[in-house]
Amino acid sequence: MDDPAPVLAPAIREYRGSTTDPLRWATWSPRKGDILVCTPPKCGTTWTQTMLAMLVNGSSNLPEKVPVLSPWVDADLGVPADKVAAGLAGQKGRRVVKTHTPADGFPIWNGVTVIAVYRHPLDIFFSLRKHEANKSVATPDHPMSLPVPESVRRFINEDVDPDDCDKDTLASLTLHYTDTVLSGRHPNLNVFHYSDMLRDGHRTVQHLARAAGIEASAELIDQVAAATVFGAMKSRAVDYAPVGGTGYWKSDAGFFDSASSGKWEGRLSPAEINLFNTRLVELVPDEKARTWLLAGDS
Repeated sequence: MDDPAPVLAPAIREYRGSTTDPLRWATWSPRKGDILVCTPPKCGTTWTQTMLAMLVNGSSNLPEKVPVLSPWVDADLGVPADKVAAGLAGQKGRRVVKTHTPADGFPIWNGVTVIAVYRHPLDIFFSLRKHEANKSVATPDHPMSLPVPESVRRFINEDVDPDDCDKDTLASLTLHYTDTVLSGRHPNLNVFHYSDMLRDGHRTVQHLARAAGIEASAELIDQVAAATVFGAMKSRAVDYAPVGGTGYWKSDAGFFDSASSGKWEGRLSPAEINLFNTRLVELVPDEKARTWLLAGDS
């Protein structure tokens, strides 16, 4: 029998936005052993979900597309809430789900593992620009569609919008980091950095299995690592990309941009980099925490 995960502490804040809908948390009734992937956008969310889904299912051959098997539980992406709930309820044993909401925006459940992943904020910025450009229907005057100098200044300078948590700014990204990692709120939190994951995908699969308490054979680790390299995932983008195969993207494969770090280097002026560094100190005063956010354990 699948045991429910009791709530140890309720959510502290409610996050909502153009996509995020806190009422959609009801689509998921957490069980002991479930895994919640909790990241800001463009931090390797889909990659992490896919590795974990394969580990939980014991095979790289998944029974369903990743966005169906592992939905973004507090987002309205056009799929009826009851359909998402039925899909999750129909899965036996452990499930993997995702959110972009910081950890103070959902309860602490006994027996639910939370995996958080972060990335250099300027890499996120340039990935968000590609992300927006790949949408089939453009958002008029979207900040990520503006010329880089104006776009990056808005990204750096704008504050968190309390009425729309889906607006992508440096402040919203660091808020996710401070309220999820630096707050110490969640007892079952496991934190990864995108740069560390890129350096050794095989080791990343091992670490994810260990963090989630999954007993994975060496053969399964090898299988999952091979199936989740960048080229393999890009070639099957329709199975992995959120809303893949629906026409939402100009190119499903384009959802997977470059799987790289340091993509911002050489693309910003010294004044823009100085503005970023100054603002980051304001938002994350602790030097050690700030250094890790930029580069992980390297």
